Amino acid sequence: MNARGAARRGYVDVPWGQVHYREAGEAGAPVLLIAHQSPLSSATYDPALAPLAARGLRVVAVDTPGFGMSDPPPRPWSIPEYADGLWRAADALGLSDVYLLGQHTGAVIAAEAALQAPDRVRRLVLQGLPLYDERERAEKKASYAPGYTPGRDGEHLRVIWDRVYGLYPRLTPEEAGRQVVEYLLTGPDYATAYRAVFDHVVDTEALAKVPTVLLHGDADLVHRFSPVVRAALPHAPLVTIPGGTDFVAGEQPEAFADAVAAQLGLAEAAR
Repeated sequence: MNARGAARRGYVDVPWGQVHYREAGEAGAPVLLIAHQSPLSSATYDPALAPLAARGLRVVAVDTPGFGMSDPPPRPWSIPEYADGLWRAADALGLSDVYLLGQHTGAVIAAEAALQAPDRVRRLVLQGLPLYDERERAEKKASYAPGYTPGRDGEHLRVIWDRVYGLYPRLTPEEAGRQVVEYLLTGPDYATAYRAVFDHVVDTEALAKVPTVLLHGDADLVHRFSPVVRAALPHAPLVTIPGGTDFVAGEQPEAFADAVAAQLGLAEAAR
């Protein structure tokens, strides 16, 4: 383990190949396990790793199988399979009980993981939980994230670039470029995890037994679901970070770390 706050990267072996992860913090500290949104990677949380570690956490952000630098599963997975895969990666990392944070697709995976092993979850942090109704799930599955076709003229790069900026017009060119690379790493069909989400119904009633908090930026694309999510999870407080988008962990890493630490009941460590 590196010195406190110093991030490092590595791989662990799992039955389908290897899972890539980013990590910061001291061995023995309470663990925050992070599942990112798709089709991106744990790089989303890079700027926040050291601030979170400085607040007394050991932070482990994994690349979902098939995304980032993690090997893909042998076939398309369902959300319960992604959740089981998250626990298998946690086992390979030697993690027992954890604070669990998931964003967007990662939030759906984290919610299912918490239901699979509630005794391992100290608290569940949902950073933008999409609760689609039946109509929207069907529409999204039919038309969302149509993929791209690689060509020698490189036009597919423009297709990805336009999609990224269409979703997130506030990104810098450097941030958009990183996302384009992540789309390319995942491959032309980058919607495998999306389809798993659209096929899955989150058991919000069962989640009432799991200590849960809702935490995201108030400009997050999934913030529109907040009224529905709050009604479905009345036991979960909602914390929003002013001005934060989907990438609030990178935009405002100190504020993000403060909010996470506060919701986990951790005293802020001296910076």
